[in-house]
Amino acid sequence: MLYEVFDSLKQALGDDHFVSRLDDEIARNLNPKFELREYQKEALGRFDFYFGGYQQKRNPAQLLFNMATGSGKTLIMAANILQLYKQGYRKFIFFVNSTNIIDKTRDNFLNPLSEKYLFAPKIKFGDKEVFVNEAENFEASGPNDISVVFTTIQGLHTRLNNPKENTLTYEDFDGQDIVLISDEAHHLQTLTRNGLNRTGEEEKKSWEYTVMKGILARNPKNILLEFTATIDLGNTDIREKYEDKIIFQYDLKCFRLDKYSKEIEVMQADLEPVDRAVQAAVLSQYRRKIAEKHKLHLKPVLLLKSKTIKESQ
Repeated sequence: MLYEVFDSLKQALGDDHFVSRLDDEIARNLNPKFELREYQKEALGRFDFYFGGYQQKRNPAQLLFNMATGSGKTLIMAANILQLYKQGYRKFIFFVNSTNIIDKTRDNFLNPLSEKYLFAPKIKFGDKEVFVNEAENFEASGPNDISVVFTTIQGLHTRLNNPKENTLTYEDFDGQDIVLISDEAHHLQTLTRNGLNRTGEEEKKSWEYTVMKGILARNPKNILLEFTATIDLGNTDIREKYEDKIIFQYDLKCFRLDKYSKEIEVMQADLEPVDRAVQAAVLSQYRRKIAEKHKLHLKPVLLLKSKTIKESQ
């Protein structure tokens, strides 16, 4: 796997090999309230090395950051945007499967009054100030500013395959250098997860086809950056597809060992699903009663899930 190749390079060349590559100008243009952690510097250093020193770089580039929930993936995205801006990229498309996540990310990227705004109050490269703007398409994009289209993956698929006036079309990507940023990227893998034995017409109806063939493949300078805490490497097709694409892996175990996560306690029960659900409810209520005894307000939440919809039913 690509991240294992980079792990070996780090072992051979020193623990600070990637961290030391982080450009001070990039760090200065991020919100100083969010001080970069060592693993985030490592991720950004690997990203810089991939584009500036890695001999096996693919074109168009596709990379995935497999990072635990809560580990700051959105801050990495903001830094990646700044890193790619220095390489000449101006046009970005952020897409995800949930409108709720879009609203949060739009706030993080565009609203300086937001508590989680990710950029510095003024983004400056040299003596030039740079602005981050939202765009519906790239027709009116300024040559010196960062333009970001925010959309759901479903919306992107629909807009491109049912074009309307003043929205993105496939022709907008001709001759353009585009960066695609996919959050919760495991939702993008519909075609790969279901195998590659669909007919040509069925394949063209998938979200994955729209992103991979419709946009990414139109220009060898295009880039796709994927972010997820969840990737099913047990699936042979997915593992094979991402063998040369997972640049950084920082899973929940690492997050916890570095003491950034809350303490997690795992309890297992060899019971049928309904009995497990009842046991979980009883345990949850017991905790609430204990909290009440100590005059603490505790509102238990249960999440009952399984790997497939069929199992859930």
